Amino acid sequence: MNWMSKCDFGVVHPLVWVECRGGDGPVVETLRQIVEDDEFGAVEIAPPNDPAVRQAARELLVSSGLQVVYLPILPLIVLKLPFADADPAARAATLDRMKTHVIEAIEFGAPLAMIASQLDPGEGQREAALDRLVEDICALCDLAMARSEKRLLHITLENFDREIEKKRLIGATAEAVELAQRVNRPNFGLTIDLSHLPLLNETPEDALQLAAPYLLHAHIGNCVIDHPESPIYGDFHPRFGHPQGRNDVPEVIRYLHALEAVDFYQRARAKLGTMPILSMELRTNASENDTPAFILANGKRTFKRAWAAVYQG
Repeated sequence: MNWMSKCDFGVVHPLVWVECRGGDGPVVETLRQIVEDDEFGAVEIAPPNDPAVRQAARELLVSSGLQVVYLPILPLIVLKLPFADADPAARAATLDRMKTHVIEAIEFGAPLAMIASQLDPGEGQREAALDRLVEDICALCDLAMARSEKRLLHITLENFDREIEKKRLIGATAEAVELAQRVNRPNFGLTIDLSHLPLLNETPEDALQLAAPYLLHAHIGNCVIDHPESPIYGDFHPRFGHPQGRNDVPEVIRYLHALEAVDFYQRARAKLGTMPILSMELRTNASENDTPAFILANGKRTFKRAWAAVYQG
């Protein structure tokens, strides 16, 4: 069974071309390399800063037939924006920026816009931080529902580690599920990333079973957790099979089996009204002498081997 009958296989563009991660760089030129590869059905992009570049990228992607996942999560992480912050002025400014990115995502025709929780404020402040996060996510979901036209934009949250490297408020998958229950919007859900599960000390089976009622989107990737001295320790998405990493073909096979077990593809399609998206998230790490072409080939090869083992083996 070819994956194209079940999902659109995507790639996180600004991690392959890291120079585009902040919304600048050769966005359109590098997007063309993905557009011209017919094995990809989706692409995930950082919000371009330049309106002219944003328009050119939108026109390219609309004509390509690729689905788009918009990534307001990247300004939150790269710039460490104070999302749902205790300071009212900082919080309002960040929420305004996130609302702008929601509107941009709608203009791209994206079914999904991804966000993350704020940095962990520490014990004693988490409950209030969570309350603010729920309020601000609800505001984004309500805006998306009000402004969406042809396709409803869904806001999806990706959970991260709290103690290893990203150090975000929402860590364990159970916490992400509790957040989704509190947000309680039809266009809010979760992204579960294979590369985060070792950092959370979770199995694919447990994480996906917990997240299943809210699961909108899935990532495959790799991480380094057993080598704290490594320059890519944490959530730096090295190539599959990296000697310091945790994930390769066998782990992707296990993840694909777990996705199938919770009926991810049918559930996500019913919620989104479009083909579900399963993306590879691999980063071109300078310390590894990677190139974008190498990273793309490594990720595609790993995915295709795993998919064949699950559905054609």
